[in-house]
Amino acid sequence: MMPASEACGARSKGALRIGSLGVQVDAPRPIYLDDMAAIFSTALHRSEDVPATGLHLEIVELSGPPSVNVPPGGIVITPERALYTEAMFAQTALDGDRPHARLNVFAPDLSDDERRIYLVVLLNKILVWMGYTRLHASAISLDGKANVFIGDRGAGKSTICAYLAGRGGLVLADDDVILHHDGNAYAVSGCDETMRIMDDAEKHLFGRLDVPARDFSGFAKKEIVTAERFSGEPYIDHNLDRMFFPRVGGEFSVKRLSSGQLVTRLMGALAGGARWRPVSAGRFAAAQDHARTLSYIADVADQVSAYELNLSRDFAGLDRLFEFLKSDSN
Repeated sequence: MMPASEACGARSKGALRIGSLGVQVDAPRPIYLDDMAAIFSTALHRSEDVPATGLHLEIVELSGPPSVNVPPGGIVITPERALYTEAMFAQTALDGDRPHARLNVFAPDLSDDERRIYLVVLLNKILVWMGYTRLHASAISLDGKANVFIGDRGAGKSTICAYLAGRGGLVLADDDVILHHDGNAYAVSGCDETMRIMDDAEKHLFGRLDVPARDFSGFAKKEIVTAERFSGEPYIDHNLDRMFFPRVGGEFSVKRLSSGQLVTRLMGALAGGARWRPVSAGRFAAAQDHARTLSYIADVADQVSAYELNLSRDFAGLDRLFEFLKSDSN
């Protein structure tokens, strides 16, 4: 694993594991590798430590504006499967044994947040074309069943993950999940090797962690290495069994969602991009692009059970959630 991106000659090279997909990156500056690691909450690796059978991503910096007129906050997809935003465009060749994409950056003087949002927009679209969909979620396997918990920050995802891991669950991800469709079924894999715990959850689940608290998007949390405390298996596909949309407040309840309700929830999750506002990370090029995504989500909803989950603030609902997940009737 690389503590920071490495410079190889005049270029910076490294690799990431975005769930079960390995991504080899060749960039003009180390900042782009650091951006991608931050975007997907994953670690940088040496190129030789990640299989070269995934996506090969080349990033170049160019002068001058893009040749395609892109509306503010929009995205344009050409018949050749090139993707255009206001500041970057991507050329793709994703078929065959060596999927490849080239990201062309017209505005290398973007702020960190601006640069990352454009990277998010393009990378999310490329991943979808490869059969991968990114969700801001945690995931844990219990009794061989993979459960995904989707929600914004503060929804209780990390607390659920840590609690279930303490009850024998296998941690797949704490913050970023990749949904993979292989043409038949849906699988889920995780991007991260760490877990971030808020103060109240720390006291309830651990007593005290000898780790300094840090600010993560406005929330004070302590970050721990998952493998040092729990069983974890990031980067490996697990067949997806259930999806949950948790919230904290009120009494414990689990309510089954219809396929239509799940479609609405997932479309909202994909379009949110909460960490990179005010620009949405889930842009659509046109009605056809939106319809294609909607069809994909509808297929997920037909195959996966989904629930609305309410958890009480006193953590008592975690025991009941565990009982629900262990029940043979679900």
